[in-house]
Amino acid sequence: MRSLRLLALLGGAACSVACVVKSFEIDPVPMADGGTTSGGKTSSGGSSSGSSNQSGGKNNASGSGNPGGSDNAGGDGNGNAGGDGNAGGDGNVVTGTGPRRIGFSEFHDSASAGDQGSSHLADATFAKPAGTAPGDFMLVFFGCDHELMNLRTDNLEPAGWTLLDQHEQQGTDGQGTYLLYRFVDGTEPDMIVFPNINDLPNGNGVQGLLSVYRGVNETEPVNAYEVALVPTGSEDTKHIETPTPAITTKTDNCLLIAGLSPDTAVDAPAIVTWPEGFDENQTSVNNPAHPYPNGWANIYSAERHLAKAGTVPASLFAWDMTYDGMSYYGALSFVLALAPAQ
Repeated sequence: MRSLRLLALLGGAACSVACVVKSFEIDPVPMADGGTTSGGKTSSGGSSSGSSNQSGGKNNASGSGNPGGSDNAGGDGNGNAGGDGNAGGDGNVVTGTGPRRIGFSEFHDSASAGDQGSSHLADATFAKPAGTAPGDFMLVFFGCDHELMNLRTDNLEPAGWTLLDQHEQQGTDGQGTYLLYRFVDGTEPDMIVFPNINDLPNGNGVQGLLSVYRGVNETEPVNAYEVALVPTGSEDTKHIETPTPAITTKTDNCLLIAGLSPDTAVDAPAIVTWPEGFDENQTSVNNPAHPYPNGWANIYSAERHLAKAGTVPASLFAWDMTYDGMSYYGALSFVLALAPAQ
């Protein structure tokens, strides 16, 4: 990964078609309870060990950082950033009660330049998933090389976003992970934009996943949240196992979301084993095949419903490096429990 630290960009506008952002819309599939859900592609994933460590790292960004809309976002046909524009279900039918995912959208800008690693977009743009309605819960998961700009609490709160977690420059090379959320109020544009998260012309590689959930408690959406941070990795490694933290819920019918943000050299890790029991909506956010299928950042997410409150033990993401770099610098994993609506 590049070791260059970026300066904050103070201004900017929503990106245009030429910005080559790709995003997804949702193709719903029926659910057992009559609702809808859709998922992304499945993949295989990673390794590591470390202590549970939750913190909010610094963010050396400035500017408004208030997400805004743009109808001009889209790919340029070259696959330089974003997804492939075709969102779809992964065939998962959720049978549990409680919160459920109704759609998702991806953002890719991790391998846009000749180094197959840096980004070239100032903004992160997500298509609002089809069927999103007021009262739904919107969760954004960013994984990046080093850090992003304008994702501080004072940037996000005016736009209705809450910063749940922020780790920056973690691992021996430096990896950033961010989680933020808001409840949908009906004012969201079709394209949800987080402006000026990266410097130009070559910023830090980044992947993003925006997921929309229905049936989340509006008063206290986060029932529990735990992080496991792996500070170091190894060279010449192909197979890695990253532990996920144990988590204890206080309410029945929570939805648990496990996430992985590994810090590797240019690669597209593939999940071999997902955390035990997390067999719903297994989603891998990697670069599109063209022009560069590997990048500095990759993120992974999977879900499970927990009918009774209690403790879910630590598990792991097992994953394989797929490129010839084989350099692994550490990882962050988390488990988030969303409380059901009352």
